Amino acid sequence: MSFYEKISKYYDYIFPTGNEQIDFLREIAGNPPKSVLDIACGTGGYSLELDRQGYNVTAVDLDMEMVRQLEIKAKENNQSVRFMQGNMLELQNKITDSFDLVFCIGNSIVHLENLEQIRKFLKTAKQLTGKDGNLVLQIINFDRIILRDIKSLPTIENKRAGLTFERNYRYDQSCNRIYFNTVLSVDGEVYENEIPLYPLREDDLVEAVSEAGFKRVKLFADFKGNEFDKYNSYMLVLWAR
Repeated sequence: MSFYEKISKYYDYIFPTGNEQIDFLREIAGNPPKSVLDIACGTGGYSLELDRQGYNVTAVDLDMEMVRQLEIKAKENNQSVRFMQGNMLELQNKITDSFDLVFCIGNSIVHLENLEQIRKFLKTAKQLTGKDGNLVLQIINFDRIILRDIKSLPTIENKRAGLTFERNYRYDQSCNRIYFNTVLSVDGEVYENEIPLYPLREDDLVEAVSEAGFKRVKLFADFKGNEFDKYNSYMLVLWAR
């Protein structure tokens, strides 16, 4: 059983759906009905909320248990989100539609192995947005992590659910990887995991997005639309069209 499969039932407590993210995505997509694709959707919090607000939503995630949790919630609430299990590198084999908005948030694309895979994904994303569609990406600001030698992110604590989620970073310059160690403590159990992430930096991301065919690219420090600063911003949010 994968780590993400193990934590899928706690996912919504660790990463609740944020109003700022929804407002940002709505602004980029435009008023409903618009077509939206949520890549690396997790248990589908953003997909379900956008569906409730009138968008036509397709959601995809690599982990089958995450998709199953989305399916359960959609059925319980009689929602019409289209969902599927799939690898973000193989979406062209599963989806032939184009979308007004494609988004991949939650630091997901850095789970790809290298810059070549990220470039491949971005070219697919361009195909999925068609001529006038929009792309939104969100990752941790790895320039800040590396330049300031950041060792951890703030621990997530949900007192109502009785859980903590610790997040630690270890940068290995020799292989240009960040090892992301997480510790989930909940219900008397401790789930620990470590995975390598590709430290995607601002310049490489912007270059790859432009090479994929997007003509307009803008960076933000958060979903409120504040200006991005590679030395100080906690996250990087990208909008491209």
